[in-house]
Amino acid sequence: MPRVLSVLSQLVIFGLSLWVIITLGGYVAPRLSYPFDIEWMEGGMLVHALRVEQGLPLYPAPSAEFIPYIYPPLYPFLISLVGEPSYVVGRGLSILGAILAAAAAATAARREGAPWGIAVGAGAAFLTTWEESGTFMDLVRADAVAVGLAAWALTLARFARPAAVVASGLLLALAFLAKHNLALFGVPIALWLWWSVGWRRAALFTAASAGPALLATGLIQLATDGMFLTYLLGVPAAHPLVAERALPTITKELPTSLPLFAAASVAWLGVNLRRRDEGAPLWLGALAVAAGACMLMRAHHGGFINVLMPGHWALAAAGGAALGAFCRAFEGRAWSLPLVALLLGAQLTRTGWEEAEDYVPTEADRDAGEQLLTQLRAVEGEIFAPQFPWYPHLVGKQPSLPLISLWDIQHKRGPLYQNPSVVEEAMARQAWAALLVSQKDIKYGQREHYKEGARVRLPARAFNTRTGWRVRPAALWVPKTPADRAAEEARSKAAPSKRSPSEATPSSAGEARDDDPTLTPDP
Repeated sequence: MPRVLSVLSQLVIFGLSLWVIITLGGYVAPRLSYPFDIEWMEGGMLVHALRVEQGLPLYPAPSAEFIPYIYPPLYPFLISLVGEPSYVVGRGLSILGAILAAAAAATAARREGAPWGIAVGAGAAFLTTWEESGTFMDLVRADAVAVGLAAWALTLARFARPAAVVASGLLLALAFLAKHNLALFGVPIALWLWWSVGWRRAALFTAASAGPALLATGLIQLATDGMFLTYLLGVPAAHPLVAERALPTITKELPTSLPLFAAASVAWLGVNLRRRDEGAPLWLGALAVAAGACMLMRAHHGGFINVLMPGHWALAAAGGAALGAFCRAFEGRAWSLPLVALLLGAQLTRTGWEEAEDYVPTEADRDAGEQLLTQLRAVEGEIFAPQFPWYPHLVGKQPSLPLISLWDIQHKRGPLYQNPSVVEEAMARQAWAALLVSQKDIKYGQREHYKEGARVRLPARAFNTRTGWRVRPAALWVPKTPADRAAEEARSKAAPSKRSPSEATPSSAGEARDDDPTLTPDP
């Protein structure tokens, strides 16, 4: 009878895990093939991959043609390796990264003693946080790939054998080259290896991780004349922090995403923290680092909930390991596995995907996108579309720089701050035949040198981005002519001034400009 209960318990969890995967797949599949932005920074990442494919510099000095994201280069490099840069390739890589992360969480649970059915449930639990991390597991963004690499670095380190330690170090170096803040996971790995198996194994890991990471950083720094670390570290160092978003990250956002796993992790870590033959100290360190990194990145200006993904994985892995240790400790007790299955089943059915359809583009969105491309093809000349940087490329024109990259460098304490910016100078030259603008202006001289031309004809509510900062094409703006400027001047002379003499005039030195990126909504 105990054997039957064990098998049935595992089958129930395996079935629920399969339900999670199939249900999530139903949402992800139509997003994978959607040929437009689901999130507004996807197109900019494809611009990065296109530059890699074309052999153009990825970290040049800022120009009106391109300003990079403040990320390392691995993800766009991988896109360019897989094939022609496209949404399908970028999203496919992210899906692979999420699958690898889920498999690492299952392996962590298995390593601590969980039966296979329970271990698979731990991996599926990570996937249930799809919506709570902004649905970035299948977007053209580096998050899922970076977390997948870091997840296996932590999981392999737990085995502590020399080959596994070397592989762990190399994977962490790759994770650093995808999202550099994940290098912090090297601290708990090295400390745990030193404490559990000796300093030589810790030194082996450090050499295998820090060596390639430092070598790659040095080579990229040399190849970019020092611009790589300027973008990676110098630019974000000038960004403000939104302190009130930090504490809710660990008091609300992370624990409520996987409450069973959070509770199991705390209980297990408290009991087994001092035992060298246990992985509890490793997972405690991973949780602490993940929580700290999530707090910092959430508080960073513009930090969206995608930054919670490493924390979600650390909870899934530590919680799965805790459940595994519980199964091992009470092996042979007829009630233990059914109890774990009951609790894990409650966690897996708590997906929170009731409104997941809102994240899936519709046929109306596809049709609207095709209508937009028809309008863009009719423009004679280049189009500046920084809120939609990939769309000009889709009609055979030059892609645009991503607007958030311009925002990133336009903080007045930053190392690359420009006044006027390169975009303002290009606007003044009327360098583009048209501007594609959303419901929010680009600014940077848009209204001074361009005028609204044709409205973008889209059905009501169609073609909004589905996560992150919501943007939607609204109009094409065209250069002002001398006749336009003369008419404006005549109107300004004819119209009485609405400003009284007593009203103060804002000074550029003392007040924020209307295009100050610190005033924009979180992207």
